[in-house]
Amino acid sequence: MPDILDVLHARCAEIAGEAILSGEDHPHLALTTREVEELLDLIDDLHRRYCDIDLAYRELDHRYTVLRRAAREATASLERIRAVLEQRTAHPEAHARQACTIAGFAARNLTAASLNTDSTAS
Repeated sequence: MPDILDVLHARCAEIAGEAILSGEDHPHLALTTREVEELLDLIDDLHRRYCDIDLAYRELDHRYTVLRRAAREATASLERIRAVLEQRTAHPEAHARQACTIAGFAARNLTAASLNTDSTAS
């Protein structure tokens, strides 16, 4: 495909040079049927690659959003654990169980988010 771009570039330079010499304001460029076909193939290939890149970008953006939400929820869970552990009561075992429950919930959320983004990537 780069060959057609080289041909097109050379042809445009030639036409532009002739237009400058002749004083023509709007030069015309003539292409063969084969050159037009190659250009259309190149445009189609570029469009397909653009669509692939756009889809990959959207998937990455979704993964980022999911992971960011999970990280925010995990941070909130850590704050809740800290608040639980700072409470002064006669039952430290209850605090430990409550902190473990919160930590387990946060871990499951992070794991689910990670699995969600892994399955999106596949």
